[in-house]
Amino acid sequence: MESKQTKFVMYSGLHTIGGVNMSITYGNDRVIFECGLAYDPATDVFDGSVRPRDKNWVRDKLRLGILPRIEGVYRRQDLGDDPLESAEESSLNTAVFITHLHLDHMAFMGMIAPQVPVYLHHNAQCIERALEATGQGVETLARTYCDIVPGKAIHVGEIEVLPILCKEKSYCDFAFFIRTPDGTIHWTGDLCLHGTEADKTLRQMEFLKQQEVDVLLCDCTSFMDSVMKMMYPTINAAAVQPSPEVPHGMLSEQEYCDNLFENIKGRRGLCVFNYYQREMEDAEKFIAWSDATGRLCVFEPDAAYIVWKFFGIEPFVYLPDTEPYSLPREQWPAWLKQLADHAKFISREDIWANPAGYMLQNSYPHILELLGLPNTGAAYLHADGTPIGEFDPAYANMRHIVRLAGFEYVTFFCENYFGHGYPCQVKYFVDEVDPHVLIPCHSYNPERLLPNHGRQLLPKLYRTYILKDRELTEREK
Repeated sequence: MESKQTKFVMYSGLHTIGGVNMSITYGNDRVIFECGLAYDPATDVFDGSVRPRDKNWVRDKLRLGILPRIEGVYRRQDLGDDPLESAEESSLNTAVFITHLHLDHMAFMGMIAPQVPVYLHHNAQCIERALEATGQGVETLARTYCDIVPGKAIHVGEIEVLPILCKEKSYCDFAFFIRTPDGTIHWTGDLCLHGTEADKTLRQMEFLKQQEVDVLLCDCTSFMDSVMKMMYPTINAAAVQPSPEVPHGMLSEQEYCDNLFENIKGRRGLCVFNYYQREMEDAEKFIAWSDATGRLCVFEPDAAYIVWKFFGIEPFVYLPDTEPYSLPREQWPAWLKQLADHAKFISREDIWANPAGYMLQNSYPHILELLGLPNTGAAYLHADGTPIGEFDPAYANMRHIVRLAGFEYVTFFCENYFGHGYPCQVKYFVDEVDPHVLIPCHSYNPERLLPNHGRQLLPKLYRTYILKDRELTEREK
């Protein structure tokens, strides 16, 4: 009988922004972290024209290399004749853990067989259910999710997973500290030390310093060329000196938000904003900014539905001139009828009567609404909503329509701000934790994040590593 060992496998996410998928197995127990897909609309097979096949929805994504080939997580009926072991055929006691609700961390969680537990904070569950109701959620089977309670350990057989709260707003962000009989592994999730809740990340760091972490998997998104060039004259990793401070010339999250508000505060015409609809923290900001500037914050119906479900407030709603919103009310989908009983509708005529009195959310599918709105002194606030940037083929079309509609384009992208931890801060975090093995990931250039005393490991994908005596060693084939 084979003795129990702690086995680590990384399936994806080493050299990509997001899409981190990994497993830790001890004996018959296994935990999987994240179900995300790296974001790259330029190479997305499902570009809006190619439609997924119904019965082959999982199998096709496996053949296209979109889904990781992880044994024991997908249903046999979804795998079809694919030889990958199904959830029904697996003898492993498996559970899946999600740090937060960004698609690069959870896009394929709905494809996991319902008998495999998926852990997701209840705030994130609320938002995801609202997204699914409006047709904006992940492709999913009918399933339930298990709640994550900050600081309350979850046991999957002999593996212990401790959820560490990194961000309390919106869907909640977590890191995971994993303990097996052989040692400890920590996954930071998205790491940020200059946010409004940076104190939580610093407490996480102090906790880890006491644990003598064997293996640290660390987000190092900011080590890519474009971000390094914001603050260093070189992309050489030696330029990064550890510091918890915001680098000179760069902004903290609060400073960034204050600057955005100053821009909005001086506007005298209609403000239209395009944001990432699952970000309830951003929705809350726009509502607060609207209140502070004497405007009403108005949402499209699908975004308004999420706001209503999450905050429990009656939102102001604008109906685009497209189906199903243009249909008679009796033909509306159930979620829209439900929203209508708890919302206040704002018409195009209302906005024309007082353009400066409104902050109107507009998503890219409904961007032609701009052509029917007052454009004198009007601004289109591109607040991280899709299409995000020039790498997305739809971005040029969005800019073209905004220009034709006569709106000033105002991007929330800032050359001296980045949402993930700055390189010096990430290096500081790693040096303070001082793991025996460092696995930098979630980055185009993970090799640039170097440990202080330990060893850097860039694991080969789909290869098994054994944790023993604080070391991760590749298992012989």
